[in-house]
Amino acid sequence: MPKDDPEWRFALGASPEIRGFIIKVSADSGLVGLGYTSGASHMGSSLGGIRAALEEYTELLKGQDPFDTERLFGILDDTLSGNNEAKAAIDMALYDLRAKALDLPVYALLGGKVREEISVIRLLAIKEPLQMAMNALRLVEQGYSYIKIKLEGEPAKDLDRVKEIRRAVGDSIHLTIDANQSYTPKVAIDTLKRMYQYGIESAEQPVRANDWQGLAAVTQAVDCLVEAHESARTVEDIFRLVKDRVIDSINLSIVNVGGLRNAKVAAAICKLGNVSCRVQGIGSRILSAASMHFVASTLNISYACEVGEFSRFLNDPAEGLEVDHGKLKVPSLPGIGVSLRS
Repeated sequence: MPKDDPEWRFALGASPEIRGFIIKVSADSGLVGLGYTSGASHMGSSLGGIRAALEEYTELLKGQDPFDTERLFGILDDTLSGNNEAKAAIDMALYDLRAKALDLPVYALLGGKVREEISVIRLLAIKEPLQMAMNALRLVEQGYSYIKIKLEGEPAKDLDRVKEIRRAVGDSIHLTIDANQSYTPKVAIDTLKRMYQYGIESAEQPVRANDWQGLAAVTQAVDCLVEAHESARTVEDIFRLVKDRVIDSINLSIVNVGGLRNAKVAAAICKLGNVSCRVQGIGSRILSAASMHFVASTLNISYACEVGEFSRFLNDPAEGLEVDHGKLKVPSLPGIGVSLRS
């Protein structure tokens, strides 16, 4: 899917498009379940690796009962350890298929609905400070009240970016930052303290993903919430981050943790550890819809979620989901509630 801004970039790279896989699981009844996944080098995955895993898993799934999920994922885990991105797509597709067979929305299989909608947080790509401020203002004019600012590890310029964005959008808009691992702990602490005056509510992944000691040092030193994303690639990672109180919050990706079933486990860990939890689902509307069913059925989602980035991608093969004045409603149709364009 091409991006509406081909020069969109963040601290770890740039690409004019986003690429992923759509999975279709067909049942004898004629029903079809849909799933979506993608790879990202900064998260340790690649499209080639995902494709290979999906091809191997396909042969194992043929002829199986889609309701035997624990047995099926036991087989997948025994065949290829890891490969969460591939397993996530299969998990989504099986949830979609089972819910359609029962004529229920997916959230009914995840514990029921505790909210109808959630605020969408939109991402601001790295550009010059004034250009980022104008882009932020355009999002506010579209009805968004939560914005996440991408930074690149240059303290003076990053501070200018945040300052100009706050000046442009006013005091009522919620601002967070995401450095995508681009700071050292000491520089992160100093820079975040200097950002207090601009009302930053959280800082995502300020230091390297594997520098958990540095991440903990930042968490302890600053007043805003410190959030992990690249450090939280698996349920096991999230358990350790929460147990050791390395962070204040987790930006949870259904793709990274291996699907909806694992995401519910991860959210429960966060709840038990009194750590905030929210959701990222960047890709096709299929992923955003599945993410919304998780959001709708999970009490401890505590902040706006990244479930509306499909708005900046062109040629999405799925339809049936749109952001309305900065909020996204959970689909109510059977399954995940979106379909492929005809």
